[in-house]
Amino acid sequence: MPDDFHPSPEAAYSRGRLLQAQHRIQDAIACYKQALALDAHHTPSFIMLALCWMEEAETAPQSIDAARRAVALAPEDAFARSVLALALNANAKDGQTGAIKESLAEAEAAVGLDSDADFSHAVLARLHLRLRDFQKAEASARAALALNTENSMATEVLSVALLNQRKDADNQDLIRYQLERDAEDDSAHTSAGWLALMKGDHKKANEHFLEALRLNPMSENARMGLVESFRARSWPYRMQLKFTHFMNQFTEGRQTAIMLGGFLGYRLLHAWLKTASPALDALLIGIWLTFVLWSHLARGFGAVFMVMDRFARQALQKSEFWEGVVVGGLIFASVGSLVLELIFQTKGDGGYLALILILAAVVNAAAFTNDHWIGRHIFAVAGAFAGMGGLYCAADMFTPLNLPYGDILGALIIISGVILMWLRSLGMLYR
Repeated sequence: MPDDFHPSPEAAYSRGRLLQAQHRIQDAIACYKQALALDAHHTPSFIMLALCWMEEAETAPQSIDAARRAVALAPEDAFARSVLALALNANAKDGQTGAIKESLAEAEAAVGLDSDADFSHAVLARLHLRLRDFQKAEASARAALALNTENSMATEVLSVALLNQRKDADNQDLIRYQLERDAEDDSAHTSAGWLALMKGDHKKANEHFLEALRLNPMSENARMGLVESFRARSWPYRMQLKFTHFMNQFTEGRQTAIMLGGFLGYRLLHAWLKTASPALDALLIGIWLTFVLWSHLARGFGAVFMVMDRFARQALQKSEFWEGVVVGGLIFASVGSLVLELIFQTKGDGGYLALILILAAVVNAAAFTNDHWIGRHIFAVAGAFAGMGGLYCAADMFTPLNLPYGDILGALIIISGVILMWLRSLGMLYR
């Protein structure tokens, strides 16, 4: 009898589960399809197909259809509804809040159907986490772990929720427990790496991320952490991570209020110091501009050192490599323009070009980090315009070409830089 012959849908399904556990996903999918060919109403096969398909971007849309079929066949099955919630979440792009909330509703329905299912609570925790409701994410993750202390999804979500609420002591205890239970747990090392990174210890973070990747070379979360630990060798970026760690304890609405409040406070203080003490006013302006630019450019500045490091470059994806080249290149070009101004006394041309180039760097920094489903395209176009426009202005000012419309182009780059800084700070068209 051939190995691929299955006399029943249950046998085909069992074979698929075995292959799925061995990470032979395509072979598992073939088995689940065979089970459905034998029984078009085999609900478990639809569920497992959805779980397999949602892992790849190309097949993720199919996962929704498979999960919906499972729910249609078993509407009271909490596991099927939880998988549907995961499928909807996997297909919802950043910024599509409505789609994410639809998946949240399915996860809540699953918990309502079976409050003793740890998987359903863990899925609900993941959805709350994506919506940045860290308190609810923590509560749901703890509910899942109360039912099953070995639920890895709930453990990972709980660690992230604690990290974002700055509950570092609780997070440290959770990670210690994970490592004591299983020193080979890659997710525990990943969580430990993120905690160390947010505390400013990039060397310890690097060790944990490398260990996580040794245990699980396919862990994207660990790879991203490793890249961040390399970026954090730059002290401005370490400061940025600490600032982010501080701000993450607040909701998005409160973060926006804090940023607006800070700007209004700066404007009021500036209006008073302008007449009371011009020297202190100039210092205030310098500090504010440094803070604003630092918050936007720290990541790109840190990426420059990764691009120049042969070992660190191996951890970069293509877009991350070009982020370092483009953003870092524009930053250093801006500094170079200031140096030329000081050396050759170019009557302000070098300073003006430095302003153009640094704002072009800001636009490109926002473009490389934006995952919003619509905003990323707008930011990408703006980034390309600002980057190429900055080079055009440099050629106009420092070569004998006398290119037309250089002044207009420079002004447009400055305006676009200011607009995109505000959009990014307020989270509009930006994720």
